[in-house]
Amino acid sequence: MYKNILSIILLVSGMMFVSVFAAVIEKSDVYRIENIGVNLLVKNKIDKRIIFGLTTMKDYTIYPVSTDSSLYKDYNLHNNREVTISINEYQKLTSDDEVAAIIAHDIAQGIHSYTGVMNGQLMITKNGAFPFNYWAKKNELDFDRQAVDYLVNAGYNPVAIITAYSKVLPDVRGTFWSRHNKADKRMNNIYNYIKTAYPQYLGRNEFTNTVYYKRFISSL
Repeated sequence: MYKNILSIILLVSGMMFVSVFAAVIEKSDVYRIENIGVNLLVKNKIDKRIIFGLTTMKDYTIYPVSTDSSLYKDYNLHNNREVTISINEYQKLTSDDEVAAIIAHDIAQGIHSYTGVMNGQLMITKNGAFPFNYWAKKNELDFDRQAVDYLVNAGYNPVAIITAYSKVLPDVRGTFWSRHNKADKRMNNIYNYIKTAYPQYLGRNEFTNTVYYKRFISSL
């Protein structure tokens, strides 16, 4: 009897998992990410080859240990030139501009892998654990500013980076061991760059009217 009950529970759980998984990953979502990614490449005249996709892996964790799947993501970016958005992130993004914002940063990081010694092979080191995380965090801010340029050139609103990051980036307690800057530091960096280079986007628009942007502004 107990075996039958257990079998039913496992069956129902499996059906629920398959249902949720199927509802999350659709071909249309994959095509959407690919189209936005290719649009960013074309409009910015980027001739380096990068591919795009969705992943079930969570790609932002706090510490750069072996279980940190963001290391896996960076490995793909620097070795396979593959830009992926996690399902966890994708579900929180509500517009093409926000999806483009996440992709644009990763494109900047991927393009960076084509430069340097051994055709960029050593760049993965600069995205590793302490003490190499110093360069990872420095590069991250540069990639965010580059992402702003990519978005503007491709016709997207760069303020979407701030709203997207407000949704997907955790507010970590400390960054000494991390390869990532604190979310507030990244968003401040982006805001100041937009304010200097593209101030027209800070006027009233669909993103500046969101609660995510207003909460960010109130923290300045």
